[in-house]
Amino acid sequence: MNSYSLIAQFGMIITTMIWGITFVMVKDALNDAPPFIFATLRFGLAFILGLLYLNYKIKYINKIEFSGGLICGFLLFCGYGFQNFGLILTTPSKSAFITSVSVIFVPILLVLLRLQKVANQIWLIVIFTTLGLYILLNPMGGGVNLGDILTFGCALSFALHVIYQDIYVNQKVDVTRFFTVQVFFVFLFSFLSSLIFEDYSIVIFSQRLLIAILVTGALATFIAIILMIWAQTILSATRTAILLSLEPVFAALFSVFFAGEILGFYGWLGGLIIVLSVMCSSFVLPESNKNS
Repeated sequence: MNSYSLIAQFGMIITTMIWGITFVMVKDALNDAPPFIFATLRFGLAFILGLLYLNYKIKYINKIEFSGGLICGFLLFCGYGFQNFGLILTTPSKSAFITSVSVIFVPILLVLLRLQKVANQIWLIVIFTTLGLYILLNPMGGGVNLGDILTFGCALSFALHVIYQDIYVNQKVDVTRFFTVQVFFVFLFSFLSSLIFEDYSIVIFSQRLLIAILVTGALATFIAIILMIWAQTILSATRTAILLSLEPVFAALFSVFFAGEILGFYGWLGGLIIVLSVMCSSFVLPESNKNS
């Protein structure tokens, strides 16, 4: 494993840590702004930061970066839309654990889309992950609700995003231009949806909302997603997904120690099985990174 791979994996760990600690923050912020409006503000800030960073280089966006940014941006919009609506109805830690199931969706979708063959052992990992989800979501673990179901839509969307982003970064796109196009379309889709489905007059510009917009827009979007795109120029889609499974670990720890959430024995057990399952998948994948 070369130094670039190690740096890329470290970058993905930083990304998952940033995303993990924002679950509680976003759930609180959604009390002051509906999901689409919150996404509009978050990705609007990220888009502005992208423009400021690019400056005049924005005019060099090519067809691949535009079309790829449109597709990946739409998938991000779907993912965060499902996640934000789900967070209203479920807990931050459960949301993070279910989101991590995208690591299992990635190899399954790679096979279904005929993009890559997956080792037979991966299906055993799927069984154990399903067991973990059952324990996490059964009545003893808190029960399944609409928020949990919506978050599965988030996991599927994020899995597709990882796959399609992997396809486009292999075409040598510029990382920052590709990022800026993506967040522009997330902003656009969110803004149009907010005009149709939500009311801006009910937004409360509280301190927690403003802090959440700043943290998620600057750290969890501008910095974290740029890190992810760059890492995917080095790491495979499956390796990227495996590293994303660390997100619920950071989310659960933050929820328990800083937000006072009580996950419960079955919640912890189910979550632990999920994390162990997706981490064990690293041992059955034939290719760990693009340079191996």
